[in-house]
Amino acid sequence: GAVEAARLPLDVPGATDARRSQSSLLRQLDDYVIPRLAALDAPLLAVVGGSTGAGKSTLVNSIVGHVVSRSGVLRPTTRASVLVHHPEDERWFTGTRVLPGLGRLTGAEGPDDDPSSVRLVASDALPPGLALLDAPDIDSVVEANRDLARQLLSAADLWLFVTTAARYADAVPWDLLREASDRGTSVAIVLDRVPPEAMEEVRGHLASMLAEQGLGTAPVFTVVETALVNGLLPETEIGRLRSWLQSLAQDAKARATVIKRTLTGALDSLGDRAGLLAAATAQQENAIEGLRASAATAYADALAGVSEGMSDGSLLRGEVLARWQEFVGTGEFLRQIEAGVSKLRDRVTAFFRGRQVPSEDLGEALQTGAAALLVSHSQGAASAAARRWRSL
Repeated sequence: GAVEAARLPLDVPGATDARRSQSSLLRQLDDYVIPRLAALDAPLLAVVGGSTGAGKSTLVNSIVGHVVSRSGVLRPTTRASVLVHHPEDERWFTGTRVLPGLGRLTGAEGPDDDPSSVRLVASDALPPGLALLDAPDIDSVVEANRDLARQLLSAADLWLFVTTAARYADAVPWDLLREASDRGTSVAIVLDRVPPEAMEEVRGHLASMLAEQGLGTAPVFTVVETALVNGLLPETEIGRLRSWLQSLAQDAKARATVIKRTLTGALDSLGDRAGLLAAATAQQENAIEGLRASAATAYADALAGVSEGMSDGSLLRGEVLARWQEFVGTGEFLRQIEAGVSKLRDRVTAFFRGRQVPSEDLGEALQTGAAALLVSHSQGAASAAARRWRSL
């Protein structure tokens, strides 16, 4: 509630990053931390993520043994997420326990997926206690796909990161891997499409990179570059990964260890992230107070200027001065203080002479002068406030 209530309306330095951090923190609380704390015995959710064309959908299809997620040569291929689960675990995913902001579709077949939905596919190929979520590309050309991929990864108990021999050193995935390491997220790596002659060299380099980022204990699974069989990877290439996932699902202690590690990492990260958000909101409040003070000062100065202009004689210039001299010079001033003079007579006389009573001319000139003084100072105050706001 406090995270959601935080307001960051001003574009002060760092506001964009603070808003992004707030959104990320709120999504992880809604999508993972609160649901997982409420149901520690829920199935382990492994999110399959990676770069464009890494073979994520093919990998999921191969683990399951049949096509449940679209794959192809056109990019972006995965426009929405596909969640595969054992039929007995359906109740854990049909509601809003996880990813409450996304709609639900069912069945492996259907129209082009809505990116704001999760397609649920039940399959006996997965053991109870394990679900696979095929996420969009983390470096997709479609911004909505990138945002959804990050959201899904934040909801994962286990991140199954898929990369290739040609792209394992790309910057974008490593930014996310560093973030996963910092937050204690459980990670496993699938190195796909590796030429047999380069397997040792590439795997060794990847292992050293993982160790540098604090992920040296993350399991690494390799898939050599090979022809697909009916759109699926051969069993010789996928068998080890499938066995590891099945043993993880069937071993309650091992599953709990993975969940506990990721959950603990997420909880440990909340303090610093909430502190940064609190600092950002304090910065916003200080900026708002600065804006208010600048405007108040500008208009206080304007009010002082109006008061000075009304009292220092500057108002009695120009048209007002001419009307005052006319008013006094015609004797109108003396007639106004004579008790026996009729105002009606003055007006009738003025009518036949074809001119206004000088006192009326003077009144209009005074009103015009006072209005001009107010408008001038108010416009000056608005300009001064705007200048001060731009300088903040």
